[in-house]
Amino acid sequence: MTISRKERDDQRRREDILNASLSIFATQGFHGTTMAQISQESQYPLGTIYKYFPSKKKIYHDLVMERVHQLGKIFFEISIRKDLSSIEKLKKSFFAKALFYKQNSEFIRIYISERSTIDAVMMPKLNAKVNRMHEKEVALFQTIFEEAGEDTFKNYPPGEMALLFSEITHSVAWASLFENSTSIGNPPSKEPSSENDVDENPAQRVNMVFDMFINGVAK
Repeated sequence: MTISRKERDDQRRREDILNASLSIFATQGFHGTTMAQISQESQYPLGTIYKYFPSKKKIYHDLVMERVHQLGKIFFEISIRKDLSSIEKLKKSFFAKALFYKQNSEFIRIYISERSTIDAVMMPKLNAKVNRMHEKEVALFQTIFEEAGEDTFKNYPPGEMALLFSEITHSVAWASLFENSTSIGNPPSKEPSSENDVDENPAQRVNMVFDMFINGVAK
């Protein structure tokens, strides 16, 4: 669908404001950030900021929800691929989350550190939305486990395997943010030859943890 020039300009301004806000949140924290600082960073007057976002809370809300939906879309597109086996879908999802966290590291660090005080206390509706998206993520992984043949996975409850898988992907993706290397987009082409290789290459570690999980649930 073709959009007008005004709509394109609105989208660009909105993205400029969100990106500027993320930069300020990263250095000042949510509570330490003011709309005036966002105006200065984005180089848009305050009136323009308020045209697109009535409050700092709305900016934060949209930053969170846009990325939650982006990640959900990535998982969904992997889940419907006909050329991948169930285990391959899980592996793609495992690496996709680690890469997504790496590519959005500023946002992820802010969100994880601020969630307990912002989402749960100041913005409970946002917290509820994020929780629902997480439930959808787990349900999608559960479907992958359920659709696998009987010879693929052990007779564990698919819902429990899916929840564990989701929790492990988050933990590994979060840990990857503290690695110096960015080579995490795809599974490594070779197995690590030593413990040092694993320590130096986050992709190797992601691959190792995935293999540990699959070895535990696969037949």
